[in-house]
Formats: sequence, structure tokens, C-alpha cells
Amino acid sequence: MLRGKRAVITGGGGGFGQALSVWLAREGVEVDFCARRAEDIQKTCSIIAAESGTAKGYLCDLTRPESVSQFSSQLLTADKPIDILILNAAQWLSGRLDDQPDTEIINTVSSGLTGSILLTQALLPGLRRSDSADIVSIISSCGIPNFTDSIAHPAFFASKHGLSGFTTKLSQQLSGENIRVTGLYPPDFELTGLDTFVENQSRMGERLMNGRSVWETIRFVLSQPRSCHISSIYFQGPTREDLSLGS
Repeated sequence: MLRGKRAVITGGGGGFGQALSVWLAREGVEVDFCARRAEDIQKTCSIIAAESGTAKGYLCDLTRPESVSQFSSQLLTADKPIDILILNAAQWLSGRLDDQPDTEIINTVSSGLTGSILLTQALLPGLRRSDSADIVSIISSCGIPNFTDSIAHPAFFASKHGLSGFTTKLSQQLSGENIRVTGLYPPDFELTGLDTFVENQSRMGERLMNGRSVWETIRFVLSQPRSCHISSIYFQGPTREDLSLGS
């Protein structure tokens, strides 16, 4: 279903973005991703190349509009359309409002919100050339109204609420162009490797959700016929704080 498609992923140099890049490549997807460090690009490309997948990494700092512009320009030089855009990158920030300097607050909002908006805007021509384009926003439960059960900084909450609003409006605007936009709101989750996910016997709420479950949800969304437009997916699960308090 996904084989032969082209995907763009932000924050593919490590963590969940790297895992997404690998999992998509295993599906036969041509992966383009960005990261802030050349060594991280090399790590992700090496994993995918070792499995005979196709991936190319680009340096991009989403907090800098000129870097976003350069990244998008490089992507649009290819003849192949962009079939999948996954907005994954976001700078994590914790603490109270007065715990962090101005630069960290600005970078948190810029990386998770402003950079994603600018990149999506710039890549629309490539997405419009696809017969079945998808945009997936990894928003987080911090973007859910009235959710406060996290140590995340208020600026991180603001960034995620902004991304939620952007995704919701974009979903409505682009549906008429056959571009499907979906927002995911996962709680804290853990990565336990890149191999096949094996279901454990834990009861609900006993441990963090596995990142593999988020990927399987994304894969499900991307595999649906165009008549099926899933605009938002909400997950339930404990936070790291919940589990530490219960131990």
C-alpha cells in the first residue's frame, strides 16, 4: 500500500523521528528527513541503507526560517511528488514559566509550531502533485484542551495547542484538494527498539505506551482509502509522572 511513495519527516535524526524513517523505509517508502546535526543524519541513513532501504537526510533547523526555506527548496527540486509529510520535530521544554530563558521559549515555539507551518506552506506544491497526499502532525496530549497532567513548560503547551489549531484548520482547507490531514495526540510513550513490536501482558495504565503503537496508528491512517479521512486520533495512557508516583 505504501511502497513507492515518498515521505518527508522532520526530526529524523534520532528518537521517534528516526524510528519513523526506518519503519517507513521498511514499507518501501522513499524517505527524506531533516535533522540539525550531520552525524545524526548519517546514523539514520546507515540504519536504512543496511536494510536496503532508500533515505536521504538534510540539515535543517526549524527555528530558523532561512533553514526551512533551504530544506524545502532542496526537496522540491526532485521530480517525484511528496506523498507523505510527517510533522514530528519539536523541542521539549519542561518547568514553570520563569524557569527558562527567553531563547529556550522562542526555540520551543519556533521548532514545534512556526517551523512546521512554514515547511508545510513551502511543500504544498510538492504535495499537490501527489494523487493521494497525507500530512500527519504528531501533536501530543499537551495539545488537548484542559490537559495539564505533564511537567512540560507552558511554552511547550502553547506550541502544541498552536499545532493542533493549525492541523485542524488545514484538514478542513485541504480536504477539497484530496490532501488528507490528520492530527495525533499521543501521551508520553517509550521506544523499545526498531524490531517488530510484541504485545506485552501489562494492564492499561501500568506502563507507558510503546512508540510502535503510534507508528502502527500512522500506518493505518496512511493505508486507508481516500474516502476515509481521519482528522484526529486521541490516545489514553499514563504519563511518566503518573508511573513515578505509583511506584
